[in-house]
This record gives sequence, structure tokens and C-alpha cells, in this order.
Amino acid sequence: MRWFQAPWADNRLDEVALDTHRLLPSRLIPAIAATAITSMVLGAMTALTWLAGFILSEGLARLATRRFKLGVDASPAERAAFVLMTLPINLTWAWLAAMIWLSPIPELKLAAVSIWVGQIVYTQNFRHQPAALLIVSAFAPMLSLVVFPLFFFQAHGVGPNIARWGLLMVVLTTVNVMRGNRAAARRMDDLTRSLREERERALEANRAKSTFVAVTSHELRTPMNGLLGMAYALDRSNLNESQRRHVRLMIKSGDSLMQVLNDVLDLSKIEAGKVDLDHTATNLHELVLAAGDAWRDAATEKGLWLKTEIDPSAPVWVLADPQRIRQVVMNLISNGLKFTQQGGVTLQLAAATPRPDSALLVRIRVIDSGIGVAKHFQERIFDSFTQADDAVSRSHGGTGLGLTIARALARQMDGDLALESGLDGATFAFTLVATPIASPSSPCETERDDDMPNLDSLRILMAEDNAINQVVVRTMLEATGVALTIVEDGQAALAALRVGTFDAVLMDINMPVMDGITALAAIRAGATGDPAIPVIALTASAMSGDRERFLAMGFDDHLGKPVRPIQLLTAILAAVRPRARPAEAARS
Repeated sequence: MRWFQAPWADNRLDEVALDTHRLLPSRLIPAIAATAITSMVLGAMTALTWLAGFILSEGLARLATRRFKLGVDASPAERAAFVLMTLPINLTWAWLAAMIWLSPIPELKLAAVSIWVGQIVYTQNFRHQPAALLIVSAFAPMLSLVVFPLFFFQAHGVGPNIARWGLLMVVLTTVNVMRGNRAAARRMDDLTRSLREERERALEANRAKSTFVAVTSHELRTPMNGLLGMAYALDRSNLNESQRRHVRLMIKSGDSLMQVLNDVLDLSKIEAGKVDLDHTATNLHELVLAAGDAWRDAATEKGLWLKTEIDPSAPVWVLADPQRIRQVVMNLISNGLKFTQQGGVTLQLAAATPRPDSALLVRIRVIDSGIGVAKHFQERIFDSFTQADDAVSRSHGGTGLGLTIARALARQMDGDLALESGLDGATFAFTLVATPIASPSSPCETERDDDMPNLDSLRILMAEDNAINQVVVRTMLEATGVALTIVEDGQAALAALRVGTFDAVLMDINMPVMDGITALAAIRAGATGDPAIPVIALTASAMSGDRERFLAMGFDDHLGKPVRPIQLLTAILAAVRPRARPAEAARS
């Protein structure tokens, strides 16, 4: 009985059954119209009798499809019942055509043929469905096109015989076309299935890549925190000039390695479409000047000049993402200095172009006098992990990700990054869309230096299980006078908070016994006293959305490893400062 059970194992019938149940009104409308028309020929009673039969057959089909649910596989019995209940619907239409054929008006035979042919055309909708549904749908009209012309057509002669054989040819051609359509549908189904499988494999590969990037980032950042942290500590110690030069070379090499890692992470975020843009008040003039100042010493070391030119008509204040603008501009300046041996780099902020939506198209150019870009490489330089040629890669180094990331960020800001000229140096034009705003008003009272908490009075608790990271943070903070208490897991941090008084907590995330997230939840629930104590996530997790995720959990700030001393102190002071003022007021 496998041959009988096989058709009902096909879940494609479920979709047709759901459509049959849902589209009942669309089938009743032509049936009512057909009743009105045929009543003029067959009489009202006959037409209404046919309509009653049609409604009965539709009712049977509706009963057979009522148990079908979206996303739930029907049973073989339910599918078989549905297919069998579609047969009366097709029989009623074939019956209507038969009554029209047998009417005393010869010209109406053409109307009957059109109904049968229409039924056959409709069955082509089921070419992707199991054969049983196709046979049930086409059986009645095809049989009618053969039987009625041969046995219920009294006319004889050349014309009627040609009509008979013509309709027979229609049936045979239809059968042949159905076979061809079925074969094409099977090929299409196989192709669709293959594409779906390829898509799943691609998604799985992308998930594996994201996991690899996340794990690699975490595992690299943890030891790099130790290396760079101790290098910063050494740089502040009593070293001779040669030793200091060696230490700063270590820091520079470590920063270069972290830049490569950050580029890979940025590319991963961009590919995943998870780059979040801020829209804050941004001083474009100051941002461009600061970007030029940041690279001026590096240019001087190479014997190059670096000029900053700002068009006076360029907007000063706009709503934009200063971090991302700075990232693109810094990348372009770095790129220009890397490929320039003589001359220098010019950074230009040009006049903005107004747009119909009251926004502005801001244009920033970076022009260098370097080696330029050959014409046949000008589009290739924006591809990931690509440089103009191998000689350039060997001579200047780099991953080939900088321009890729810069262009993607520019397009996220509704602008673009393009190479305007590649001869006699390179000219890159970075555009973005920003909304002009008035200059933000200055605060009435400037913050005084005495508002700053005294570092010697700060007591900080750190939960960190890595011994090297413990030494790094202790070295950074104790040199400033901050009192640091270190525990190795979240549970120990809770115990320390219950018996001691601290101004802030530095919390690692992945720790044994109790992780940082669980410990934070207990702190915020009041299990250790003050639930509002500042807690800063100090972690190697730096993937897309990690910072936002940790802040949403209740952390006051997020620092990614490796952390610089200035970043650590700035985060602590920013977290503690709001608490210092109320405490001071309470004492006065």
C-alpha cells in the first residue's frame, strides 16, 4: 500500500489546503455570476440547483480543510480527505458546462468548451503539487472534452469532425504540456531545495565565522591586556632613553596588533549590519582640526607636512556620529601618510551641499602626494583584504581592511567614500548626510577642579580571575593613589561589598564560581547594600553590541581589554563623580 500512502506524505498539500480554506469568498463570486448568467438560458430553478450543489461541494471542502493550521503538519488522512473533497468542486463546474452543452442553443457549446478549458488552465496552478491533486482537478474537464464532442454532438461533416479531433488534440496537448510542466516544476523544486541547502550552509559558515571572531577576539585581548598594561607601567617608571624607546616600540607594536583586531571586528559588525550610529551635537571644525593634530607628529617623523583646510562656509555644528566620522577621517589620514614619502597630506572640510530634506551633504577630502593608485586598481582598493598589488603590501604592510571599513561606515551615514583622483597622489572624498543645528549653549556653571574626587580617597573593588590582569590594573591604579581590593570571582565580590565600603566596582564577566552578570544582578537587587554603586564591566568581550548589551544589563560603563591607564581612570572618575557631589552636599 506504499503507492497509496506516498501522495499523502507530501506536506505541500498543506499549503494548498490552507489557500482553499482561505480563498472561499473569491470562488463564490464567479459561481454567483455564473448562476445569474446561466439562469437566462437554463432557467432560474436549474441555475439555483447548480449553485446549491456548488455550495455543498465547497462546504465539504471547507470541512476537510478546517483542521489545517499554518506551521503544523497535517496527517495523511487529513490530506487524503482534502484531495477527495476537491473532486466535487471540479465536478460541479464540469456539470454546469455539460448542462450548457446539452441546451437547445447550439452556439452555447462554445461556452461549455470555454468552462472546461478554463478548468484545465486552472489545474496548471498545481504543477508543483503531488500528482493526485493534479489528476483530481483535471479529470472531469478533460474527460468532458473527449466524451461530449464524440457522443453528444449530433452534427456531422467535415467541420464538426475537425472540431471533434481538434478538441481531442487539445486534451492530448494538455496532457503533454502537463507532463512537461511537471518535469520543469520538479527541476525547479530541486533547484530551490539546493539553493535552500546552500543558504543554510552559508548561514552556518557565517555563524561559525562570527563565533571564531568572537572567541579569537576574547582570547587575544586577555593576554594583550597584560602585555600592554605592563608596557604602560614600564613607560612611567625610571628608564634610560634606550629602554624607554624599546618600551614605546612595544606599545606601538601592541597598538598595531589591536588595530588589526579592531578592523576585523568592525568588518564583522558591518557585514552583520549591526553598526549603530549616534546622532549627537558634533563640532565638525573641531573634529577635523583634532584629527589633523593627532597625526601631525607622525607626519613630522616621516619628514612630511600635514595641513588642515576648513572652508569658512562649512557648517560648524551638526547632528551626526562624531566617533564614526573621526574613524573614517583618521583612517584616510593614516592611509595617506603610509603611502607618501615626499610632500605631505592635506585634510579639507569643504562647503556643504544643501538637500531637499533640510539636511546637508558634508564633504571631507584627504589629499596626499604619495604613490597614487593605478587606474585599473582604483575600485579594487575598496575590497576586503585587498591592496593595489603585492608590491604595495610588502612595502607598506596593512590588512587591506581600512578603506573597506571606511567606505562601509560612510554609506551607513548615507554618504560614500570615493577615490576622486589616483594620479600624482591620491584624493579621497568622504561624504555624509548630517542635519545642521545651532551652537549648543554653554552651561551656566563650569565644573570646578575641586569637584573632582580625590584619587587618594577612592576605594575600588575589582573582581578578576586572571592573575596577570590583576597585576596590570593594580599597577595602573595604585600609582595614582587609588586603594584597590582584588577578588577572584563574583561571589567573593558580593562578600567583600557586604563587609566593606567601596566607591566603584570593576567587574570581569567570565569568572568561575559566579560570573559578573550574576553578581551585578545581586548588587542591583540590594543583596550587598547600596544597589546604585557604580559597576564597570572590564572585559575582553568587544563584539558588535557588547557595550550596549552590558549597559542595558545595568553596568555603568564598559571597558574592553586591553585597557589604557587613561581610559581606566576616566571611566572610574566619570562613574564616581556624580556620587561624590551628593555626599559632599550631605556633609556640608
